[in-house]
Amino acid sequence: MSARIDPFPLAPNFGVTQLQVFLAWATSNSASDIVFQTGDRVWGELKGRQVPLTMRAMKEGELKMLLSLAFGNEVIGVIKSGRDMDRPYGFVIERTAYRYRVNISGAHIGDADDGLSITLRAIPQTPPTLDTLGLPVGIRENLFQPHGLVLICGPTGSGKTTLMSSFYAAVSQSKRDAKILLYEDPIEFLFSTVKNIGPKIRQMQIGRHIPSFAHGLRNAMRCKPTLIGIGEARDAETIRALVEAALTGHGAYGTMHTESVAQTINRAIQVFPLDAHCAIASKLLDALRLIVVQILVPTLDGERSAVREWLYFSREIKERMSAMPFAQWGAFLNQEVRSMRQDRATGLRQLLDRQRIDQTLFRRYAGEAVA
Repeated sequence: MSARIDPFPLAPNFGVTQLQVFLAWATSNSASDIVFQTGDRVWGELKGRQVPLTMRAMKEGELKMLLSLAFGNEVIGVIKSGRDMDRPYGFVIERTAYRYRVNISGAHIGDADDGLSITLRAIPQTPPTLDTLGLPVGIRENLFQPHGLVLICGPTGSGKTTLMSSFYAAVSQSKRDAKILLYEDPIEFLFSTVKNIGPKIRQMQIGRHIPSFAHGLRNAMRCKPTLIGIGEARDAETIRALVEAALTGHGAYGTMHTESVAQTINRAIQVFPLDAHCAIASKLLDALRLIVVQILVPTLDGERSAVREWLYFSREIKERMSAMPFAQWGAFLNQEVRSMRQDRATGLRQLLDRQRIDQTLFRRYAGEAVA
């Protein structure tokens, strides 16, 4: 079964009203990462597959007009100067709010030397319930950590934010004393419909409410939170602050763009200068409670299925790791998740056994050569 949508009849020289109707139609049909580019049809991602959303190609004049109407006349000048732009975009149709994260850039597209590319990623309003995500019992039972570091990892578009937001909502609905502070870039899921029994979840956007993730973590330390969540742990300053938050009695949660448990720890150490590796490795090991790495695999029925590699850092595992040089941690962790059948290959094998993927997909996502 292939993912498809009957194309939308987007009229030439469309204005803002028809653009919003088109975007609402695409979003209601579950299309995300909607791409407008010079000389091409509009494309969207549906369940991990690229599908055309219009029959006709977009003219550059239409895209320039679209940018001017939606974001102001200065946008074209910025793009033509060789810079890209990130902007939020939102509107309401029939009491339904639609929100997007927009990237605008110049590009060589087909025959156009100075073409335009506009990508709109739909931002869902509310997270799904945690029960709908199919989490293994070991992840579900260990996800709430009032003290320590939890990292949710995976490539772009793998559902990291969805998993974390569903978890935050579940905590807010079930734990009266939980105070949750989130630092995001941008704010994605909203929690206005969550029936919280304690304080409402507080969300701060980088660049609007707070200067940086690292600054946000310093801000959180003054507010006595239960859980602190950041959008991405991508630099030494943020990782150091996240580890310190975990070591000072908070539940610290972050995401990273990594593909395995072992790679996650290695990446967190490698962003620091060489002479700081030993010190940060020791602190990181003390702070860690859980690492979950998730990917979304396209299945033979046209859907996608989450495959997860994960490890809870028990006292026994930490003692064994502390007795070896941190340069050996990667090999140890790879062996550990395999022996516990919590590695990616085991999850893929389960999909293969249920005939949800074939051998080609199994080998591709397991990192093996496809014959």
